[in-house]
Amino acid sequence: MCIRDRRKGLTLVVPEGLLNLLTWRELETLVCGKPIMDIELLRQNTVYRFCSENDPVIEYFWRALTEFTPEERSMYLRFVWGRSRLPLTSKDFQMKHQIEILKKGNVDADLMLPVAHTCFFSIELPKYSSNEILRDKLRYAITHCQAIDTDGRAYDIWDDDE
Repeated sequence: MCIRDRRKGLTLVVPEGLLNLLTWRELETLVCGKPIMDIELLRQNTVYRFCSENDPVIEYFWRALTEFTPEERSMYLRFVWGRSRLPLTSKDFQMKHQIEILKKGNVDADLMLPVAHTCFFSIELPKYSSNEILRDKLRYAITHCQAIDTDGRAYDIWDDDE
């Protein structure tokens, strides 16, 4: 009963003849995207603000994503976009991924966390001094900063006064 009802619901959106051409895995991929993030696809659909792809911190960022596990990459997407999978192709992106340099006065960048803006599919990265620091701060943010758009609270997370 349950499978028949699901198939009936799917045929309201997809003609039944087309459903018969796809395996369940192919249908899942078309609907949900690939389960493992394609870093090169993300890179092709990234724009840079107040920085360039040749800046050291941007190179650290791409290196960190490459070193992340598939689960961590999915967590990154959820952190920066509120979704866990990318669209299948470049033409399916409704907006580009944005990276910009975070500027916060005289604060030591190595003490700051990245800031994500999920509505804009963007991330602000402090000018970290090394790949290791960026990787560790980004990993911390995607793991522990679950609230969407924390309205500046990420700046205060490392404050020793609290």
